[in-house]
Amino acid sequence: MWLITNFGFFSIVQKPGDQGNGHLTIRARAEGDLEALRETLLPQLGPIESNTGSDYRFRATAPVAAIAKAAAEAVMSIDYANFKDSVAAKQGQKRANLYHQVWTILNKIENSSPPSSSIAKPKSEIKKASAFGGVLIDPQGRILLREPQNHYDGYVWTFAKGKPNEGEGPEAAALREVREETGFDAEIIDQIPGVFTGGTGASAYYLMRPLDQKSAVDPKETASIRWVTADEARALISKTTNKIGKKRDLAVLDAALAVYFGRKP
Repeated sequence: MWLITNFGFFSIVQKPGDQGNGHLTIRARAEGDLEALRETLLPQLGPIESNTGSDYRFRATAPVAAIAKAAAEAVMSIDYANFKDSVAAKQGQKRANLYHQVWTILNKIENSSPPSSSIAKPKSEIKKASAFGGVLIDPQGRILLREPQNHYDGYVWTFAKGKPNEGEGPEAAALREVREETGFDAEIIDQIPGVFTGGTGASAYYLMRPLDQKSAVDPKETASIRWVTADEARALISKTTNKIGKKRDLAVLDAALAVYFGRKP
């Protein structure tokens, strides 16, 4: 993904080393652009590395959720009527002129795009899932985790999920599993993109808003529940000894936070 702001130009990609650790690589052709990104929106940006043999000389990594939050904050901070004028004010007329050249080339898109009807629509992957669950985030941004009874299958802290009953749809199954394993009635806000593979199958999740704790948790399944911050959630999930399950739950956490911060006004 290209990200062009009034303080820098970035290319955001997932490199092989990023897979499984919840990070993305942010590349830039000017080191000062990455430094400005860290100072203004993304203090979680890692050390900047330099590679003269690459088309993007400078690069650093950051957590997916932090990048999503930074992008949302960049949108919320827009206070200019003309982008190139804002670039000139922050980075000088030379950079603004370069962006104008990019704008001129991209003008050709209107004559090269196929009709919208011919563009393939991505299909939902939810049919690939055999279990469904929910990630509850409250108005304070806290995340609900459950502790499985006896740390079943090596899970110390995880999210509510389970297989649907006969005739039960994905959303209904996810809401029921959340109610049974956390005691909370919830409202689905959005589907979390992707299907996440664990040790016993593939699961899909929904971002949910808690409504009320209507009942006690099922003691046969859940020992306790806990509302935690994103950093606390990451630390607690990391205690899981099931390596495949831990990797899955960390990926679910990052994906859920990306959706949450992308929707937050």
